[in-house]
Amino acid sequence: MSPRDTALRVGAEPVTSQADQPAHSGRSGRGRAARWLIVLVLIAAAVAFTVANQRPGSRAAYHPANPGPLGAQALARVLADHGVEVTIAEGEKALRAAAPDDKTTVVVSSTTALREPTERSFLEIVRPAERVVLIAPDRANLRRMLPQIDLRVSPSASATSAECDLPDVHRGEQLSRIQTRYLGPAAGSTCFTTSNGYAGYLKASVGGLREVVLVGTTDLIVNSRITEAANAAIALRILGHSARLIWYVPDVLDAPVTTAAQGDDPILPPWLGAMVLMATVAVLALMWWRGRRLGRLVQEPLPVLVRAVETTEHRARLYRKAADNERASAVLRDATRRRVTAYLGLPPGTPPALLIEPVAHATGRTPHEVGWLLGGAPAATETEMLGLAAALAALEKEIRRR
Repeated sequence: MSPRDTALRVGAEPVTSQADQPAHSGRSGRGRAARWLIVLVLIAAAVAFTVANQRPGSRAAYHPANPGPLGAQALARVLADHGVEVTIAEGEKALRAAAPDDKTTVVVSSTTALREPTERSFLEIVRPAERVVLIAPDRANLRRMLPQIDLRVSPSASATSAECDLPDVHRGEQLSRIQTRYLGPAAGSTCFTTSNGYAGYLKASVGGLREVVLVGTTDLIVNSRITEAANAAIALRILGHSARLIWYVPDVLDAPVTTAAQGDDPILPPWLGAMVLMATVAVLALMWWRGRRLGRLVQEPLPVLVRAVETTEHRARLYRKAADNERASAVLRDATRRRVTAYLGLPPGTPPALLIEPVAHATGRTPHEVGWLLGGAPAATETEMLGLAAALAALEKEIRRR
């Protein structure tokens, strides 16, 4: 054992087994960090899922490339098999690039992403088209694009038979259900009509368009219900009217934020702010609940017994490796001052300057010598430290023998 190790063993206070607590605290900290990392990953995944479902894509509802229950891939493929050229236009740029003409049918299966600026652009782009089909359009969209047509929510859970005989719908054919009905100009063709004149199928020439067809049910296109009743037959006639079909999937990003926010139907719903505030409060409450301290740290017995001398030796090796002579000298002197204070019956924490006179009187040493032992300059070498430790040990023995 080195002189430095011997010196620290002579003057250092025994260290209890609680020295292992930092390791346990470190493990707890790593566990909490791992839990927070998992929470952040889950939040990021939820945000990514939400964003992905707000943008056009093959997983979106009523999308012609979506093979899921709410997708319309089956109808799009059957139309292509029957010789119809099907073009999927995602966003306004793609719709312009598709260039609808007088031999084209344009269908919009989800109008929820249409805003006032994109509605005006849409009407301008599809004006040359032979036919425009809107599947269950929203009231707000109709009010802005086709103000001549009124909408009424009139759900019908049971199959409804056609009382008309039109090129798109034959008499006696059934729709599995109707969600909304429309009332348009007297010159329009209607089918699945109620006593008040509202129809589940409406064809008219309004809004500067050659021909507009409104269908009040999504059952005509979704994979899960297209095979019910006469849905498939009616859908093929309506969308297969022209040699070319452009399936337009609107994108919310087509509308400028500043312009859309000034319209009657802003991009962000009015309840979004309150939901964000509630989510923020909930996250902060969760952080406070899981991260708060329940009180001061308490000591717990370790499952094994660690001898104080082993801890002292390891601390001494650390001081030696760091070559911290000043710290090692301070530890030796501090331990001696605590024990001398107790031997002389002085109050705990008595300053070193007030210990010099009582210690000099008890040992017969000069105040100058006692002052250097209790608070002098640190040892510069290991030999000096060994001498300091021996001198402090001798000082304590003299006081105990008094």
